[in-house]
Amino acid sequence: MPTAKASWATIETTPPLGLPMGGRGPRFTPGASVLDPLFAQALILEDAQKKRTLWISVDVVTMAHDFTDLLRYDLSALTTIPMDAIVINFSHTHSGPMLGYEGYSTLVPKPTELHAYESDLRRRILRIALEAMGNLKPVTVTLHRGTSEVGINRRRKSKSGEMGMGPNPEGSCNPDLWVLDLSGENGRCVVFNYGCHPVIVYGYAWDGISADYPGVCRNRLKEKLGANTHCQFIQGLAGNVRPRVLADMEAGKFRKPKPEDPIAAGTQLSNDVIRALNNTGETLTLNLAAATGRFLAPRDQAKIPPLDHWQSLCSVDDELSRNLGEYWTHRIKSGIPPVRTVPWYAGLIRLTPEHRIAWIAGEVLAEWLGHLRTWLNDENLIAWGYCQDGRGYLPTDELIPQGGYEVDRSSNYSTIGPGPFEPRLNEAVRDVFLSLAKQIAV
Repeated sequence: MPTAKASWATIETTPPLGLPMGGRGPRFTPGASVLDPLFAQALILEDAQKKRTLWISVDVVTMAHDFTDLLRYDLSALTTIPMDAIVINFSHTHSGPMLGYEGYSTLVPKPTELHAYESDLRRRILRIALEAMGNLKPVTVTLHRGTSEVGINRRRKSKSGEMGMGPNPEGSCNPDLWVLDLSGENGRCVVFNYGCHPVIVYGYAWDGISADYPGVCRNRLKEKLGANTHCQFIQGLAGNVRPRVLADMEAGKFRKPKPEDPIAAGTQLSNDVIRALNNTGETLTLNLAAATGRFLAPRDQAKIPPLDHWQSLCSVDDELSRNLGEYWTHRIKSGIPPVRTVPWYAGLIRLTPEHRIAWIAGEVLAEWLGHLRTWLNDENLIAWGYCQDGRGYLPTDELIPQGGYEVDRSSNYSTIGPGPFEPRLNEAVRDVFLSLAKQIAV
């Protein structure tokens, strides 16, 4: 007999044309066409003691922490679910609107239309959470585990020894595919977690709006499981993982995408989810708990470029470099220095005493899963990235000396930059998760 309750809801969130597109750093490409719609989804789980957790999935590249903090506050106020138990996850599609605008290194004012879209998106997310809250029904909760090879590590050394971007089959890429199957009076809900960058569509349609391969995967699952099945994707540790379908192993680089590529990647992931569902699952008796915290990620002050570096970029033709130069020149001259540390969100959710989910803000590199499983002594632990705040890449201490885009260049794009981190991240992350584990221990 089911001891849990659940409910879910979906709403379309496709933006109007003309908004700047995300996933491009502080450069501004207006969306010109809709290739496929974007969505926001909500899932509420309730255990026998009426403790609840709410998971929101949104087809955007990122959101800013001030937006999600207020949104989680309102969600908590409307649903009575504690803020610690509310997670907002971004699919990280690079073909959606440029949310998280305040976090980009640019002096260009935020478009009024983008403000309006964010306000509308907030209302839509509140609506689906309320819809789910009003429709909780008994469900059977079954956990399935599988694997997928949709992604491949994207950090590859050149012949000269420099870390660049290219397919690296020897690099970290978590194959774990985690699938939660809920079945009851409301119908069926399938939640699946995997980590891989949705960066296919903008390679052939720079100004096209699309959910990329996660959208294809959701549609394929509905075709196989029934049109009324709620299929919700949660992005994992994808910071250094790119779709394998783009990998040219012979050339050692990622080729230019084609329209059939997101279809291939999404279809492959949907087949892997179905395969996992066909495996023998584990019926869970929920015993929910959640805790959130922050750790301080230290920037290496000695490696932050000086003022004259940024001034030299102010007059270049390239839009991205020019915006970076203007922003950091203005900021440094105004007396506001680059940050010394970055307060970074993290959390832990207990489904049962034997089943926990670690989530971390930002673009978390795949290597963190092994560390977290070791520190928490939990080989079954799963991890989500891109939660609550999507700004910034989070490398491990071991990766920092290697350099590369995720360690060096990407930090210039955000107001929490511009230097790389110091190699003291492992200890900070370990300590916060050990503290969180104590808070949710049975």
